Amino acid sequence: LPNTAFLKRFRLTKEAFEYVLNNICLTQSDVRAVPPVLQLATTLSHLASGGYQHSVGSDYLIGICQSTVSKLTSHVLKEMEAKLCPQFIRFTPEDSLTCKEWFVQEYKIPGVIGCVDGTHIGLQKPTVNEHMYFNRKGYHSINAMIVSCHYNIFLEYMYCQICDHTYKILAIDCQYGGAAHDSFVWTREEFW
Repeated sequence: LPNTAFLKRFRLTKEAFEYVLNNICLTQSDVRAVPPVLQLATTLSHLASGGYQHSVGSDYLIGICQSTVSKLTSHVLKEMEAKLCPQFIRFTPEDSLTCKEWFVQEYKIPGVIGCVDGTHIGLQKPTVNEHMYFNRKGYHSINAMIVSCHYNIFLEYMYCQICDHTYKILAIDCQYGGAAHDSFVWTREEFW
């Protein structure tokens, strides 16, 4: 693909894609038959499109069934969390102070380092543990908890994210289906 088409499809440059591929381990999974480059491409395409897993799998460049897209996405995100997050995602006392100052300046609210809200990201009906993904709104989803220093934060496809006031992601968690209540997700987060 030309560089511009690659960037549009995967939201990364070719160099950044290679960096991620070389710094995570994508060989140890139950989807070993899918080459690591295709595992990463499938996951990034799914995240970049904001669409359903089926449409990503049906893509002419990828051609993978929905259940495999689901497994790949979960596996790749866990690898990225384990290998890349410790390297790039930090929340220092200085960062906390900066967020507090921003909230006082923008909204005159002292002592705030973030806002929390939950949202549901729609999925096709899963074939395994379907009941865990069926939410109270009547469709299948993943319960995404969003924490940000800005109320109007962007939401691409992150299952659980913490962002500072500059929208830098500070934590990710992708383990709860749409049937999980926001309070359940909140009380089980390990980054508090």
